[in-house]
Amino acid sequence: MEKDRTMVKSRSSEVSEQLLFKAKEELGETDSIREESLNLIKEWIQSHNIDYSHLDDQSIRWFLRGSKFDVKRTKERIDNFFQFRSKVTEWYSGRDPLSPELLDILNLGTILPLPGRDDEGRKVIIIRATIHDAYKHKQDDVLKVMNMVIELMCRDDEATSITGVVCVVDLKGVGMGHAMQMTPSVIRKAVSSWQDVNPIRTKGMHYINTPLNVHVVMNIFRTFMKEKLRRRLHLHRGDSKKVLTSLIPCDNLPKEYGGNGPTIDFLTTKWKDRVVENRDWFMNPEKHGPFSPF
Repeated sequence: MEKDRTMVKSRSSEVSEQLLFKAKEELGETDSIREESLNLIKEWIQSHNIDYSHLDDQSIRWFLRGSKFDVKRTKERIDNFFQFRSKVTEWYSGRDPLSPELLDILNLGTILPLPGRDDEGRKVIIIRATIHDAYKHKQDDVLKVMNMVIELMCRDDEATSITGVVCVVDLKGVGMGHAMQMTPSVIRKAVSSWQDVNPIRTKGMHYINTPLNVHVVMNIFRTFMKEKLRRRLHLHRGDSKKVLTSLIPCDNLPKEYGGNGPTIDFLTTKWKDRVVENRDWFMNPEKHGPFSPF
C-alpha cells in the first residue's frame, strides 16, 4: 500500500496524503482500487489492440478519476477522447504555438489558470471568451489555444484531477461578431469536450459581465448540456468584482478583477511562455500521453 502511495506522489508532489484522502471521499479511490483499475485499463488496451499505447499511468489516472473509477465509463471516455480528436482536427492539428494566428491569441490572454486554489481546493481558470477580435481571429483557433493551455495545466498539476476546476467566463466586450462565431455546431463541440470527452471534473462555470441578450446563446449551450452540468452553470450580472471575490481568494485573484494577485499581463505572459516552451510537446502528441510529459 505504501509503495502505491509513493508512486502516485512521485508523479506530482501536489498529490499529497490530504489529496489522496479527498480522492477516497469523493471518488472512491484507494491504493488497491487505483492499482486494480489501472491494470484493467492497460489490459483492455493491450487485448483489444487499440492505438492508445502511449497512455501512461498519469494519463490513465486522469480518466479514471474523471469517471470516479468506473472502469466501463473510463473506457468510454478514453474512446470518446481519441475519437473526438480525430474528428475535430480544427482544434487538434497544427498546434504550433509559434504560428502567427496562435501566437496572436496567446498574446491576448484568452485563458488564464490562476495561481493557487479556491477555498475548496479547486483550480480556478479565467476564460476571457470575448477578448479576441471576432472579425480577425477564428473561433476554432481560440478554442485550440484554450485546449492547449488546459492540457499543459493538467500535465503539470495532477492534483487537479482530484480537486476539479471552476471556470470563470468573462463576457466583457461581447459583440455581434462573437455571437455569430458561436454556431450550434461550435457550441455542441465545446460542450461535448467538457462533459463527455475531457476527464476534467468541472465543479462550476460562472459567467460574468453577461449582457441581457446573452441568454439566447446560453439557451443553446443548455440544450447540449446534461442536467449535472446545467446545475453548475451560473450567469452573473452587475458587479463582477463582488461576484469573483466571493468565489476566489483575493491573493489569487488578478488585480483587474478586484484581488491582490498577479496582473492579467503577468499571467498572459506566463502562460504564453509556458505554451511556447512546450512547443515540441504539442507538436508530437504521439510520443506521450495527453496528460504526461515525453
